[in-house]
Amino acid sequence: MNLKEVTERLKQIESLGYVKAKRKGNTGIGYTFETLFGLDETNIPIPDIGGRVEIKTTRKDSSSLVTLFTFNRSVWQKTQKVIVEKYGYQDEKGRQALKSTIFLQRPNSLGLSLSIDEERNIICLRGPEGELLAEWDVFVLVGKFSSKLSRLLFVLADRRIRDGQEEFHYNEAYLLTEPNPRNFLHAFKKSLVGIDLRMHLKENGAVRNRGTGFRMREKDMIELYKNKRRLI
Repeated sequence: MNLKEVTERLKQIESLGYVKAKRKGNTGIGYTFETLFGLDETNIPIPDIGGRVEIKTTRKDSSSLVTLFTFNRSVWQKTQKVIVEKYGYQDEKGRQALKSTIFLQRPNSLGLSLSIDEERNIICLRGPEGELLAEWDVFVLVGKFSSKLSRLLFVLADRRIRDGQEEFHYNEAYLLTEPNPRNFLHAFKKSLVGIDLRMHLKENGAVRNRGTGFRMREKDMIELYKNKRRLI
């Protein structure tokens, strides 16, 4: 399928107006679109733009966060166990845990905050008194993001509820390419991208880290790309 054919298929789906969700819940919007498009996977080959393209669908009124990717390797300036013991809390299972999403200029309830070293292009996680806990290289993060979502067909839909059932109108779509380090940093500055800590101590005292997630609202993902081509 080439880009012209993809665009024509998108226009056909748009012309349907509101369609009933084919599955309930958060995944209904993606499943319904893929069914209408005739897909059985979440990416499609488009040879004339260089390869496979990931598909993301989102409700225009959605404010929920999604994980772009996770990255932990060689970022910690203190041991994770010390960080959980010092800044964590007792979770609902009685474990010492540290689970929180943190945005720039929005310290969390535990006093953890993010800052940016623009000279080194580094994002820093700090404790309440400025203690450096972790740091991430912006270019490494963009590389991680690019390897996963370098080409994105981004489809947005209005939604409504009729007779208790969700319906979607897929009426806006973009082809997004070339994730940009400057855009990624700018998104951090605007508090569009946050860092999600997901750690707790196991019974033997070892740290269970489910991966530090980089999260944002799906509808804001367009901000991360250099090239944005509107298809419908």
